[in-house]
Amino acid sequence: MIRVSRLLAAAYTARSLFMTVSMALSYRSLRSEADRAEHEHAPLSEAPGLTVIIPALREQAVIPRSLAHFADLAAQWPQLSVLVVTAAREAAETPSGRQTTEDLCRDLAQKHNDLLAREVFHVVSYPGQGRRASQLNHAVAALDKLVPPAGDYVAVFDADAVPDARLRAQFAHAATGRPAMIQQPMLSAFPSGGGRRSAVMSGQDLAAFRRTLGIEYRRIKVARRCAPGQSPRLLTALARPMVYGVGSGLILRRDKIEDIGYFQEPHDDLAVGHRLSMAGEPIAVLPSVNIVEPYQSVADMARAFSSVAFANAATRHDYRFAAARPTQLSRTGQRLLAARALADGAAWALGPVVVTAAAAHLAARRQFTPLATAALAAGIIEPVVAYRLRGRLLEDFRMPGHAGGSWQQPHPVAAIATFLPQPAVSALGPWLLALRGSAAKLTGRNLRFTKTEHLGEIAPETQGGTFHG
Repeated sequence: MIRVSRLLAAAYTARSLFMTVSMALSYRSLRSEADRAEHEHAPLSEAPGLTVIIPALREQAVIPRSLAHFADLAAQWPQLSVLVVTAAREAAETPSGRQTTEDLCRDLAQKHNDLLAREVFHVVSYPGQGRRASQLNHAVAALDKLVPPAGDYVAVFDADAVPDARLRAQFAHAATGRPAMIQQPMLSAFPSGGGRRSAVMSGQDLAAFRRTLGIEYRRIKVARRCAPGQSPRLLTALARPMVYGVGSGLILRRDKIEDIGYFQEPHDDLAVGHRLSMAGEPIAVLPSVNIVEPYQSVADMARAFSSVAFANAATRHDYRFAAARPTQLSRTGQRLLAARALADGAAWALGPVVVTAAAAHLAARRQFTPLATAALAAGIIEPVVAYRLRGRLLEDFRMPGHAGGSWQQPHPVAAIATFLPQPAVSALGPWLLALRGSAAKLTGRNLRFTKTEHLGEIAPETQGGTFHG
C-alpha cells in the first residue's frame, strides 16, 4: 500500500511539473504567435468579416461595457457585425419599471450605430424557454432571415467579455487556413481596484489561468500537430488530445455549425469542440485572450462547473453523433478521444479524493519525503510560475479603442497559499452534479441548471455605462 501511495505522490509531482512547463511553453508560444500575427496582418480593406453573437439574459450590469468595446473594435474593422440575442422571458422576470436587457441593448445598438454611421449592432429576441444554447441557435437562424452575416465565421462571446484589441489581426491570420473552429482563450480577471476576492477564490484565479494556458491553449496547439494524415498514424492517434470549446471567444465557420448539430443544451460549448475533434476538423487558437468577470464565490463556481461536468458526461452522446457522420479519423481514433474526455471528467471528480487518501496514508506512515516533494512542486513552484505568467499576460492585454485600465492580480500570499487545494475546490462541480442528479431522479423532476449572474465589475467604466437601467 505504501508503494502505491508513493507512486501516486510521484505521479502527482510529475503532473505538477508537467503543467508548470506547459504553462511556460504555452506562454512563450503565445507571445511569439502574437508578434507574428501583428507583423503579417492583412490590410484593413482585406480583413475577413466576422459576426459576433452575444447571448444576453439579465445582463444590464455588464452589457453596456462589452458593447462599447465591440464598438471600438468595429471602428477599426468595417467587416465586423454584432448580434445580441436576448430572451423574451426576461420581461416576465424583470421588476416593473426596470429596463430589460432587450430594451437596453436596443438603445445601445442605436447609439453605437449612429456613432459608427453604419449598421454594426443588431438585436433579436429569443421567444422560447430554452437556455443559452437555444438563444444561440435562434441567432444563427436569424443570420439568414433578419441580419446580413459578415463573412463566413460566427463568434460567440459572453455578455461581459472584453476581447483583446488584436482580435482582427489575429483572426485574419488564423482564418487563412479556413479551420472549422478558432478559439480565443478566455481569462477571468477584475480591473485594478475592482472586485474583492476571498483567499480561496484568489487561488482559483491561478487555477483558471493554469487551465486556460496550460491545458486549453496547449491542447489546440498539440492537436494541430496531430492532424489527420500525419504519419505515423498510430502515434498521432495516441497523442491527439480532445479539444473542448470555451463559450466566450468561440469562433466557428458557419457551414460547420449545422454539421455538428448546432449548439447543445444545457452547456453549449464543450460539445462543439468534442464533435469537431472527433470529425478530425482543423482547430486553431488565437494568441490573445478575452477577459470575463471571475466567479464571485465558491458556490457560484460549483454551480457553473456542475453544468460543465454534465456536458463532459455527455461526451458519449457526442461520440455517437460523430461516429454516424463523415470523419477524417478512424473509429479507433474517435474512441480514444471520447475515452480521454471521459477520463478527464473522472480524474476531475475523483482525483482529489485519491490524492488526499494517498497523502494521508503517507503521513500516517511518516513517509514525508514524497509529500514534501509534491508540496514543493504543486504548492510553490507551480503557483509561483502561474502567478508570474498571469501577470505578464494581463500586462500584455490590449484594450480596444482608447480605453485604458489595467487588470488586477489576486493577493500573492492568498493565491499561492490556497492553490494546492484548488483541484478539490473545482471538483465540487461534478460532485454537486451527482447530488443534484440523484435528487432529481428521486423526486422525478427535471435536472435544471442556473445562470451565473454578473455584477458588472468586468471592465473600467466607459461611456456605455451611462445606459444602466
